[in-house]
This record gives sequence, C-alpha cells and structure tokens, in this order.
Amino acid sequence: MAQITKHYKLGLVIGRFQPFHLGHRYLIQKALESADKIIIGIGSANVTDENNPYSFKNRKNMIGEFIKQEGLEERVSKIIPSDDIPSDDIWLEKVLENAPDVDVVIGNNDWTNGIFEKAGFKVIYVPYYKRELYEGWRIRKLMKEGKDWQNRVPSYIITFL
Repeated sequence: MAQITKHYKLGLVIGRFQPFHLGHRYLIQKALESADKIIIGIGSANVTDENNPYSFKNRKNMIGEFIKQEGLEERVSKIIPSDDIPSDDIWLEKVLENAPDVDVVIGNNDWTNGIFEKAGFKVIYVPYYKRELYEGWRIRKLMKEGKDWQNRVPSYIITFL
C-alpha cells in the first residue's frame, strides 16, 4: 500500500457518484493532496437501474459543476466512463485506454483497488468520510421518502437531482 505522503503526477479516482455527495468531495480533495492532477472515472457508466438511477451524462455534469465551483479545472485532467464489464482484466484494460498515464489509484473501494494492486499499480486507500451519512443509497432512500437529504450533497448539486 502506497504512503499518502508521496506526491504523484496523475492519479485516478473511480466512483459511481449516484449521486455526487460530500463523501465524494472528501475523496477527491484527499486525492488532490497526493497527486498533481487526477482523472475521475465514473463507474457503472453503462448501467441505469434502481441502484444507478443517474445516467453517465448526468453524473458527468454533476462532477463538472463540482470542478467549476471548487476551482479545480487545472487539477482534474478529464472525466472518463468506466463501464461495468464482467471480466476484471477487460475492465482494467478499458479503464487504462482512457487513463493510460496514471501513476497512482486513489480510492476506498476494495474491489477497484484490488484490481489495480494486482496489476502492479500504486494504490492509496482513503477511508470513507462519515459513511453513515454519505452513501448514495442512503441519500436516494431519503429522497424517495421525502426526507431531508440536501445537506448531504454540495448545495450546487441539488439542482441536478
């Protein structure tokens, strides 16, 4: 496991962002402490279902607004799709086609991190931030029930939801 103190040129952060919430903001801020620039991968880009209600385009727009509002245009090199593919090897190959120059992967998903570690990539594990509050399914459940969820996402994201 890579130490968070070393600084890398280009990091990769992958998440589903269903929806983009304050936990994602924390993860990206932590990633930018370790990498000069990052690529953001949107997982399950090819899936729309109950657990993935927001399209790739909608999530890309949410992240784009986050980048603009937080002044990160110079630090986020691009946003890429990461489709669900049954084979871990083919999944990795497809991600790397869109992010060939990454020198570190930063995240908190054991499955994703494990695939990159197995392939020889440096991986920085970032602990979840207030997971009991900032988890996509919890936010979607609150929305469905008509309960307060707005304080769990950046205020500028509310209009996307």
